[in-house]
Amino acid sequence: MEHAQEIRFSLAFGYWDRARATLALIAERPVSLCMALLWPLWGVGLAAFALVKGRPITGELALAIALLFAFVPAMVLLGTAMTHYFHRQSREPFTYTFDGEGIHVAAVTYDFTHKWPAIFKVKRKRWFLMFFFSPGCAHCIPFRAIPDPAVQAALVSMAAAHGADVRSA
Repeated sequence: MEHAQEIRFSLAFGYWDRARATLALIAERPVSLCMALLWPLWGVGLAAFALVKGRPITGELALAIALLFAFVPAMVLLGTAMTHYFHRQSREPFTYTFDGEGIHVAAVTYDFTHKWPAIFKVKRKRWFLMFFFSPGCAHCIPFRAIPDPAVQAALVSMAAAHGADVRSA
């Protein structure tokens, strides 16, 4: 099914865009979500264990509990910083082109295409319009890059016309 329409826009993915996209994608994959929730659950368990044993919450114990709660957000922020600040290609502005063939991404040093059969789901999530090409992996396009709701709707309908599940978009 060919779509004659072509939609093109450019954006630069900033540090906070990357961090929010990573957090959004963690929530999209049950295994990733379970692994992310283990750390705060261990913090709750540590606190519960201390209280059940009648031990006071000391400064060291409070610090350990706080570190368990902060571990996943800290790793997301650190991983995002490592990618964003130490890999020049990740900071390149790039252009998305959506057409009858698929999703094309072009930057200064690279370009690639995901053909429509690779895109199995489209979802709107807080800050992003997400085009999934693998479980937990998606083109996360910030709504600020496509502020016009009509363009967003056209992108979703283009994906639907090529077989993507758009029930959550």
